[in-house]
Amino acid sequence: MLDADLLVEALEKFHKDREDKAVQDQLYNNNRGNKKKSNFETEEQKAEREKKRQKAHWEKMTTILSEQKLSVWKALSKALSKYYKLLVKRQDLIEETGLLNQQNEELKTLLNQYLQAGVNQELQVPPT
Repeated sequence: MLDADLLVEALEKFHKDREDKAVQDQLYNNNRGNKKKSNFETEEQKAEREKKRQKAHWEKMTTILSEQKLSVWKALSKALSKYYKLLVKRQDLIEETGLLNQQNEELKTLLNQYLQAGVNQELQVPPT
């Protein structure tokens, strides 16, 4: 049987050593990745390798969302599209209302000018 205090210390040391090794492995892999490839590699081979890397990346991106989450996003997109159309229609109606109010004011002004014209006094029944 091990003493509980010694066990905790041993586990902490093991965990710390494991993290240190992971960091060292990561640094080693990054340094290896930064080294130049063979000078004999052609531009075409480099382009092909990059194309494969990008293809793998985008294939990986297709599996990020589960079918359920994807259906939720599609429903959300559909609902937001409808909401956007509604807002655009509302904006158009507000602009139309503003134009109608402006025309109404212009017509009121013209009507007042016609009612106050001197020719109206010469009529047998002047407009009111």
